[in-house]
Amino acid sequence: MKWFVVRYIYQIITGEGDHSPQFDEQLRLTIATNCDEALAKAERQAEDFHRPFRNCNGDMVNWNFICVADLYEIESPTDGAEVASVLHEPEDVNAFLDHVNQHKTYLQQLLPFSTPSIKLF
Repeated sequence: MKWFVVRYIYQIITGEGDHSPQFDEQLRLTIATNCDEALAKAERQAEDFHRPFRNCNGDMVNWNFICVADLYEIESPTDGAEVASVLHEPEDVNAFLDHVNQHKTYLQQLLPFSTPSIKLF
């Protein structure tokens, strides 16, 4: 059996959909014998990940499956295994690093690191 990363695309529609369009990209792991089986399995499972529900305002929220956008074979997951990577080429490096540091600060507030002297950037 082989491991694959599947990129799913969903459109999120709340109520009658009279809101800014929302799309969700999800990276999920699946195991299969080959790419064809992995794709078939991914498409079968796609509808089961998000059931419709009512939000706190009573509006129905639907996650409409758009497609499987990508499928990559990866090494068997182990501790520290990379499952996704995003390459950035920002026009404004300082703004990008500020944004990253905002996320780092939020994470540190949520889950304080035992070694706060570690610098991520």
